[in-house]
Amino acid sequence: MDTKTKQKKNVQLSPSHLAVFLLVYLGDILLFLALRGYFFLVMGIFFTVSVPLSLCMAWFLAEHITSSIACELPSGEHAIRQSEQALILFSMTNKSWLCALNGTWLLSAGNSFYGTSNQQKLQLSIPPHGKKQFQLTVTVTDLGRIAFTCRKFWITDLFGIFMIHTDCSTECDFFVLPKTDDIVDLKLPDSYSGAAELSESQRKGSDYTEVSDIRTYAPGDRPRDIHWKLSARQGELMVKERVSLSGSEHILLLELPSEKEQAEKLLNDGYHKIKGLMANHMAVRLLVWNNPTFTFEAYSCTSVDELEAAYCEIFQTDLLSHSSGLMQQYMKNCFPQLESYLCLTQREDTVQLEMYVNG
Repeated sequence: MDTKTKQKKNVQLSPSHLAVFLLVYLGDILLFLALRGYFFLVMGIFFTVSVPLSLCMAWFLAEHITSSIACELPSGEHAIRQSEQALILFSMTNKSWLCALNGTWLLSAGNSFYGTSNQQKLQLSIPPHGKKQFQLTVTVTDLGRIAFTCRKFWITDLFGIFMIHTDCSTECDFFVLPKTDDIVDLKLPDSYSGAAELSESQRKGSDYTEVSDIRTYAPGDRPRDIHWKLSARQGELMVKERVSLSGSEHILLLELPSEKEQAEKLLNDGYHKIKGLMANHMAVRLLVWNNPTFTFEAYSCTSVDELEAAYCEIFQTDLLSHSSGLMQQYMKNCFPQLESYLCLTQREDTVQLEMYVNG
């Protein structure tokens, strides 16, 4: 994924290169005055003209090359397995016949799910009318979303005196999923008897639905769906649009801890336990708490592909956004008609699939 925008530029000097150049330039002038040689005159003119020319070339290239910087996964895949190698391709294209000494990226690489990152510099020469590429092979052992981001880029002119700094906005990312193998946990909780399976209760007023949207009242809508507080503020009747949860899906709460090591273990072991449920021909509705929206995110998992897509969605935000010590209370408040549900939780050093009574 690449986002390219035109940014402001600024110039910095390299004191060491400037000092060397001034010494050479001054020596050439002194030699010309002492020897009156034609060669030293030509060299003096060359130095006088070439330095501002080199600065102008670097300034021009900084604008045009920045927009051509790309970061991508050549394989086209956006997900790998733990401990697998991922090949990241960095490239920049110079369509002009101008050149510079080198171009430097300030690259940030990190796991946005766990909030870890580090910075490093990547330097490539800039030939005239050409494309430079650099392949970076990485092996990632932690689950999550790995993002490579370049926000700063600078070009050094041919003499190494001027550095043209500019902002850029280039990014690529991929997801790290649990290893896929034949190991699945087929064991169900001892208390499991189908109570977690969603079905309509015979009690009057029971409703296994969740709110998916708020819209204007239309004739035929049930009075029980009217959002009275919002209607009072809007001055017109607003109703809650619901999606039925009834059917053969089983509610499964992913109780993520806030600590990285525990979360990593729960996500890994939980992945195989959910695969075990699906191997038992059970459709799972995975619930994950989201602190910013203060609600549960729901993912329907009837296949391994859907399960992995759900993991990728979870990794889009950081771990702390999915952690809370009040999940069971939130379950009771959000799903008051649900009698029981399955929960993936960590007990000491083991990840367990347990049956919880909702109440």
